[in-house]
Amino acid sequence: MAIASGGERLLFKISGPMVVVKVGIIVVFGFAMIPHWNFANITAFPQASVFFRDVLLTIPFCFFSAIFIQVLNPMNIAYRKREADKVLATRLALRTHRISYITLIAVILFFAFSFTFSISHEEAVSAFEQNISALALAAQVIPGHIIHITSTVLNIFAVLTAFFGIYLGFHEAIKGIILNLLSRIIDTKKINSRVLTLAICAFIVITLTIWVSFRVSVLVFFQLGSPLYGIVSCLIPFFLIYKVAQLEKLRGFKAWLILLYGILLCLSPLLKLIE
Repeated sequence: MAIASGGERLLFKISGPMVVVKVGIIVVFGFAMIPHWNFANITAFPQASVFFRDVLLTIPFCFFSAIFIQVLNPMNIAYRKREADKVLATRLALRTHRISYITLIAVILFFAFSFTFSISHEEAVSAFEQNISALALAAQVIPGHIIHITSTVLNIFAVLTAFFGIYLGFHEAIKGIILNLLSRIIDTKKINSRVLTLAICAFIVITLTIWVSFRVSVLVFFQLGSPLYGIVSCLIPFFLIYKVAQLEKLRGFKAWLILLYGILLCLSPLLKLIE
């Protein structure tokens, strides 16, 4: 938490090498499984109703996996602080987002398809029932202890980099809300920034402690929280695009796709009831 509070520059120096290592491990294992590809592992297509139900149920997980806005928050904050021109800062952030999304989707899809072609349906079902990860399955194919070491490194780096990015973004959001509320009562220049930062840190620690104590499932949270993300990230932007004249250039097919995705995110928890 001390590292995450140190600012975006410190996070870049620490998280950057970790991200490179994570991507490298995923790409290497994806290529390592190519000799074990067997297209006979692709079984018969399931019933249409079951297929579409399962696809809709996985939409929240795809959203939280690919749309990693919270992890890029330190970059957005850094651009706003470094560039005096807000338009230039926005362009730089959008360009970095675009490159990051393309890289992430390409690497993850390659990794997913490589393992899908390498394991049979029975192995996949067994792994699901035993809660075994893809790397644990790879350990059955790749000899030696290298798979155990790299999977441990991957898990640690994944947790750390995600926490660093999410913490800084959440910290900035809470700080902005508090300053906005206090500005209506007192002069914000009189507020001790160090005390405010420590108070926010304490609040986050208490919140996380309560979360862990009650053992709230993250997967269930994703599905139950998907309507909120669908409304805030998809439906409201679509509404603004067609209501604000300055956003007219954003109207079109892409905007309607965002609306459709937002509706699917809102419907996902309802489909959980008929799973």
